[in-house]
Amino acid sequence: MSATEETRMPVTPENDVRSLDATFDATFWPPVNRDRAAFVAANATVIGRVTLATGSSVWYGAVVRGDVEAIAIGESSNVQDGAILHGDPGKPTILEDFVTIGHGAVIHSATIGRGSLVGIKAVVLDGVTIGAGSIVGASALVTKDVPPRSLVVGVPAKVVRPVSEDEALELIDHAKKYEKLARVHAGTGTDLGFEPPSSASNTAPNAAPSAAS
Repeated sequence: MSATEETRMPVTPENDVRSLDATFDATFWPPVNRDRAAFVAANATVIGRVTLATGSSVWYGAVVRGDVEAIAIGESSNVQDGAILHGDPGKPTILEDFVTIGHGAVIHSATIGRGSLVGIKAVVLDGVTIGAGSIVGASALVTKDVPPRSLVVGVPAKVVRPVSEDEALELIDHAKKYEKLARVHAGTGTDLGFEPPSSASNTAPNAAPSAAS
């Protein structure tokens, strides 16, 4: 029996020891349903038990690897370029609706609450829940649960202040803009979502979503 034939043997309770090598094997991981997503980049890796809700997007070079545990990406949520989502057995990775995962961020067996933003190259570790409407600063390392509407920064991450109601609404709007941009990349829309900032907004004290855009 060849090595290829051996890896395609039916999985039974007696032989359920799976070799996860570099070869994608549809026997273990059927194709992910991408029909409801706004955009999945051609060079993104999305395999296994992954659910993509309406308007979600997975960007260039991102990895969403649901091989050993499920991953759910909520409505209008975006996983930006180079980000990684994965999980350990029994610990799914969940992005609720209107979540933004910034470039190069890592989410591992964590839950990111509705309307939250995880900044560029931040890491959220196993078992952590980020409360709704929160902001995780760029390069932060989150090892503990984050209360809703909190800004956390640092290594390890700590809460530095609350997120205002206006900021929380801006985070949801930011995700909606990314959905529009995603549809342009997919060839199904023409509205870029984002406009060049005015001189007034350039001087505004708060520009939290720029941490991930």
